[in-house]
Amino acid sequence: MKSRRDFCQFLIAGTALAPGLSLATSRHGLAQGHENSVRIAWPYDTSSLDAVGIGAQRSTWCVSLHVYDRLVTYAAVARSDGTRQYDPAQLQSELAERWDISPDSKTITFHLRPNAKFHDGAPVTAEDVRWSIERALTVKGAAGVMAVGALKSAEQLKVLDAHTFQVTLPAPNRFAIPVFTIPFAAIINSKLARQNATAQDPWANEWLKRNAAGGGAYKVEAFRNDQVVLSRNDDWVCGAKPAMQQVIFQTVPESATRGALVERGAADIAIEIPPNDFAAILERGKARALAIPMPNQMDFVAMNSQAAPFSDVRVRQAVAYALPYQQIFQSVFRNRGAPLFGATGELQPAVFPQPSAINTDLDRAQALLKDAGQAGGFETSLIYSAAKAAYFDPLSLAVRDALGKLNIRVNIDRLPGAQFDEKVAARNTQMLLDNRVAWLSLPDYWFAAFYTGSSSSNLGNFASPRLDQMLKDLPGDASPQVYGEKTREMSKLVLAEVPMIPLRRGAVEFVMSRELSGYTYWFHGLPDARDLSKRRP
Repeated sequence: MKSRRDFCQFLIAGTALAPGLSLATSRHGLAQGHENSVRIAWPYDTSSLDAVGIGAQRSTWCVSLHVYDRLVTYAAVARSDGTRQYDPAQLQSELAERWDISPDSKTITFHLRPNAKFHDGAPVTAEDVRWSIERALTVKGAAGVMAVGALKSAEQLKVLDAHTFQVTLPAPNRFAIPVFTIPFAAIINSKLARQNATAQDPWANEWLKRNAAGGGAYKVEAFRNDQVVLSRNDDWVCGAKPAMQQVIFQTVPESATRGALVERGAADIAIEIPPNDFAAILERGKARALAIPMPNQMDFVAMNSQAAPFSDVRVRQAVAYALPYQQIFQSVFRNRGAPLFGATGELQPAVFPQPSAINTDLDRAQALLKDAGQAGGFETSLIYSAAKAAYFDPLSLAVRDALGKLNIRVNIDRLPGAQFDEKVAARNTQMLLDNRVAWLSLPDYWFAAFYTGSSSSNLGNFASPRLDQMLKDLPGDASPQVYGEKTREMSKLVLAEVPMIPLRRGAVEFVMSRELSGYTYWFHGLPDARDLSKRRP
């Protein structure tokens, strides 16, 4: 095969086994039976196996959750369509069989499963946990998320005995346990990693990019950028034994090809399916086309609240009132997901993202512009990533046309992903379209991560001393009632000042074989093969 395109077309043609599939074999060189394996077609390359290190991608995080354990995870609850969805309100054990919290909520003691082993047979110890979390604290991106749980220093990590690990906190923190669910908290075989460390690379960062040192439900059988093959770890004790013996993550760049692979039986799941392809597959009925609402995601229009004219809250509000929300939700988003506009009554406590009271009102938008001294309109730019063009191409046109009614002249610029990220990091954009997911889906995490600070995640470049103080004053062990009221006030603030205009909570759209069941939506938005099963055709 000369290219991945040739390989994918070869699969569609119905060939049972192509040369490009040669990696999908057992240690003994025999291809796994189709009923015992699952093939997932996605658009991503996977250049690293290290979820903590520099260069980690969404695909890395997904593979990592199969290969590495974390101390804790979330329960999954059934949905009416037969799929499941993680529940951020229900923590449950993974590598830690239980944990204790001190009376002052400042010491957390994790008790590890005594029979847990890494893939090489070495026992998992508290020292492995300590080393793994300390390593995460040395990497900027991972350390920033761990800090949300008040984990900032190796001095907070303590080994009590071979199977007991303890964390001390400066103050109670509601994220101190949930933070151990994320890919950055993967538990690594520290002895194996240290054997492959160097004086220049004491944390084995380079080695871990291309090699796994985990103890999770699956082992890495073969790895290259365009295909990752996993085999079941039959000695795994941190959850129910997976039904699938082999998992293949296959890079297929063309979205139409991904869907066709599932329809022809050459793949079991295809993700990142554009709306037109999704509708066509749904109509043909050869495979299941599913859309699961994402509670921890938000699509939005962001405005640079630190640069004129968007530094004036009245201009931001005028833009918000000008948008045709219902039209966007129906024609752009195809009624999938959950709308984040037109709320009536009081805002909900302890919920974010949640619908804003703002809805389309051109008269109010014009009055706000007049009050801001912008009655004649102005010229601005709107950027977005080409990687999200399937939805953002039509969305950008809807925004441009709506603002044109206010004489706001919008220049649209669809940028390659890397160039878009550079402009966002420079914090000098005017308007942009994007979406984000939250690792930890609690309101104060959203506000801290996306509405404060100088990082690129603050896409509206929002600065509010009032919000900063509200977050600072929120007790880490606040009662549900106090937490609900405090976060409701924060929601009121950010939805009134609109550095970002919420449009919808999106839906993860994918195509799945009719023989497959057990799909679970997780916060990273990618498939989890540990829960999948397949009935014989």
